[in-house]
Amino acid sequence: MTIAHPEALLLDLGGVVLDIDPQGCFDAWASASGVDVEQIASRWVVDDAYKAFEVDAIDFTEYANSLSRSLGIALPMDKWLAGWNALLKGPLPEVVKTLTKVAARLPLYAFSNTNVEHQAVWQPWLRDMPFRKVYTSWEIRHRKPDVEAYLTVAADMGLAPGQILFVDDKADNIAGARLAGFGGEHVTRPAETLDLLRRLSNPG
Repeated sequence: MTIAHPEALLLDLGGVVLDIDPQGCFDAWASASGVDVEQIASRWVVDDAYKAFEVDAIDFTEYANSLSRSLGIALPMDKWLAGWNALLKGPLPEVVKTLTKVAARLPLYAFSNTNVEHQAVWQPWLRDMPFRKVYTSWEIRHRKPDVEAYLTVAADMGLAPGQILFVDDKADNIAGARLAGFGGEHVTRPAETLDLLRRLSNPG
C-alpha cells in the first residue's frame, strides 16, 4: 500500500539515508579477538538483548556482556564499542542531495531503530539535512516493526497514519507500518531510494 498524495514523508536512516555495513562490526571484533570472522558472523543474531538495547531497556555494557556470551569472545569495552560503531559508514551522498528538493514539497521526518551509541556517531551527519524531526527507537521506547512504534511517531507528527508515507529497506518494517495504517515503500538499494525521492520531488 502506498499513498498517492502523502502529507509527510518518513524515512528510515540506515540503508536509506546512511550507508551501513554489519560486516564492519564482525571484522572489527574478529581482528580484536583473534577469532575467525565467519564464526562471529554466524553467531550474531537480533536477539532479546539487541532489542532491549534499541529501546533503552539495557545499556551498552549490558549488551556487550550479552554479545560476549553469544559470540564466545572476550574484549575490553572500548573494542566492543569500536566494533559496534564500525557498522556506520556515512551518509549516502546522492540521496542526501535530493532531500532538500523533497523537503520543499513535503514535510520530511526520519525514524530509526537505533541506540544511544550509534546516535552519537550519526547525529552530526544529519546536521544539514532538512528533517523536521528524527525519531529513534531508544528515545520513544518502541522499535519497528511494532505497530505501537509507528502510532507513537504519527501522534507526535500530528498526522493520521494514512497521511504518512514511510520508506524503509527492511520488508518487515514496511509490513509493520502498513499494519499501523501508513503508506509504505520498500527500497532495497540507494538507486531505488533515489528514484522514489525524485518522483516525490517532481510529482508532475
